[in-house]
Amino acid sequence: MIVVGFLMSPAISLAATPSIATSESTANVVAGTNDQDAATAATVANVAEVKATRTLTVGTLPVTTETIVVGTCTVTFATTTAGSPAEDANCTGGATILTTTGTASDIARTVAEIAAALRTLTNVSDTGHGALTVTGSGSDAIFTTTGTEASATAITFTDGTTGNITSTASTVGVIPVAQINTITITGTVDEDDVFTATLPTVGAVTYTVASSDTTTSDIATGLDAAILASSGYASQDFTSAASTNTVVLTAKVAGTGFTQTSSATNRSATAQVVVFTPANVSDSYTYSITINGASYVYEPASGDGVKQIVEGLQPLVDAASAVSCTENDVAVTCTAGSAGTTFTYSANASPTSGSTSSGSYFRVAPSAMAPSASPALQVADLLRQLGVIKAQLAELTAGARTRSAQFTRSLHRGVTGDDVRQLQEFLARDSEIYPENLVTGYFGPLTEAAVQRFQLKHGIVTAGSAGYGWFGPRTTAKLLELLSE
Repeated sequence: MIVVGFLMSPAISLAATPSIATSESTANVVAGTNDQDAATAATVANVAEVKATRTLTVGTLPVTTETIVVGTCTVTFATTTAGSPAEDANCTGGATILTTTGTASDIARTVAEIAAALRTLTNVSDTGHGALTVTGSGSDAIFTTTGTEASATAITFTDGTTGNITSTASTVGVIPVAQINTITITGTVDEDDVFTATLPTVGAVTYTVASSDTTTSDIATGLDAAILASSGYASQDFTSAASTNTVVLTAKVAGTGFTQTSSATNRSATAQVVVFTPANVSDSYTYSITINGASYVYEPASGDGVKQIVEGLQPLVDAASAVSCTENDVAVTCTAGSAGTTFTYSANASPTSGSTSSGSYFRVAPSAMAPSASPALQVADLLRQLGVIKAQLAELTAGARTRSAQFTRSLHRGVTGDDVRQLQEFLARDSEIYPENLVTGYFGPLTEAAVQRFQLKHGIVTAGSAGYGWFGPRTTAKLLELLSE
């Protein structure tokens, strides 16, 4: 006699499955390699200009026909006697200064009057110093370079008066030099390192290393761009430019110096923060959080809600030495005990004995057929019940596929949600695609790598092309196609 001892109830629950989602709200960041530097050096020191000067002092009255030569200007002294040349202060063709006044009496000039006449000379120049300006007072005439010095020499002077006019002071010209400072970037480049140039009046100008910066030359380019963009750059006494791993600051005006410093700050470590959020809670499920391979499980009592579950899990997980956990009646938030030291994590809601992961169950009932029924009738009854089972399984499978196919947006690194969990559950079916098998609800680098493998396996995109690693329309369509098979 054949007796079939099970019959599936046609009532199938499609209630949302209890879960506990994970979200890495702050990624772990290790401290950078602390060997970076931004050293300022004055590779060309500023040299201030010194104007060349020559001071002539008239001691006694020169004698007629005596001469002096200042730079390229020849000055001849003469009297007012008949036939003598007129006084001419223009040095272009040679100047003439009279030692007497009056047309008949020939009154001798004083030494102060001779010095005053020297101070009226025009077009005075010197070969090494260009045009000269004449100033002074009393018995002195002071000749000074007018333009920028081009020669580190003194203004030339020749005394042809046998000591009547002497050079009592002379200053050698100093050629100005434009200061050049360099800020040289050295060491290991780490994202979020900060490089600073402190400028006069502007203050600190900073550049934070971006993920795209891979060389010290990239840092120099970034810091230079920050200097050029600073609000007070136009008023600075220097220009800025990047050259390989160096920022070069050059004085705009030779002889005008500036003071500037620089520094580098190492990237700080950031503590990893993960949030665990129960949803669709049921007291027929147990809830667990796993930290660094150790699981902490809470089995709710009848009627427990989200508040009781997070209050039950928090002290259990907080006992883990690697993390510090708090709760807010909605979620458990765990922070790494040491910034820069990562921890692994996962979470799970699983049915207790007597439940299934879908939140429904099949009730098995004995057959209503009498034991005396013929074998043929029993077989017919068995086939009928198997048909019912097949129909119910088909309905359940269709419902599960429908629920797993609710993708209404593109998914990519950084996003979280139930749709990310559903994607991870699907990818985890193939150990070659997603060997880590982590279902967290967070689209991180492992999920991105799994999507890339899925795309390559099914010829959706090629490595490095647009959409590589994104769960977009074409990838979604392929996944739904596989689900419908």
